[in-house]
Amino acid sequence: MSHTPSLERISNALEPLFPIELRFSNQFIPGNPQPASGLYHLFVISRRFEGLPKIERHRLVFEYLKPFIGHGVHNITMTLLAPSESRH
Repeated sequence: MSHTPSLERISNALEPLFPIELRFSNQFIPGNPQPASGLYHLFVISRRFEGLPKIERHRLVFEYLKPFIGHGVHNITMTLLAPSESRH
């Protein structure tokens, strides 16, 4: 497995969530012009999150991301929204 997960690989892993919107990007450390290795941000809007508390949304997503954790993804921040919480 490559040490840099692509948006395509992350999208495929999260396909069971039927995301309305999905963004996956490297995080930057303030003062460093290069993205931090292994640090990522994930933004997902999914109907599957409707009615779920934040912790349950994170647990659900982590189940799908397990193959990447420790294999290219070392730290990930997430914004996980239901459509009712977004502008969609």
